[in-house]
Amino acid sequence: MNREKRVLVVDDDDAIRSLVTTVLRRRGIEVDGVRNGAEAIPLLTGGRYLVLLLDLMMPGVNGWDVLDHLETIARRPIIIVLTAGSEPRKFKPDLVAGLVRKPFDIDLLVDTVVGCIASLDALDSAQRRHDSAIDVRDGRRDELN
Repeated sequence: MNREKRVLVVDDDDAIRSLVTTVLRRRGIEVDGVRNGAEAIPLLTGGRYLVLLLDLMMPGVNGWDVLDHLETIARRPIIIVLTAGSEPRKFKPDLVAGLVRKPFDIDLLVDTVVGCIASLDALDSAQRRHDSAIDVRDGRRDELN
């Protein structure tokens, strides 16, 4: 996987963005925060984030625009949408992992992010074990494809 254990928070509300980034950092998670989709898209294109916390209703390039962009790239983070509104469009189930309505319980949100990172770590570890498995037929360590 080789992505950093990093979270990106995209929200135009300074108080929400600051609260979420502060609490995540206190839990030992590297986190970046940006105000809108225009700032988020270049950061997401590099594939360095494991989790994206994304507000939908932002001026300019909004969360829907970010979701449209993410459909075009191969290495996407786990996407958790943060929203205060009722959404007129449906999310694609293979794109958005979850929806959190504002106002939200910050501890529950942080536990969810920590759980997402732990799940990806477990998958990455299992893949590494698989890739370096011992071929029991002849006792050699072989790469499995």
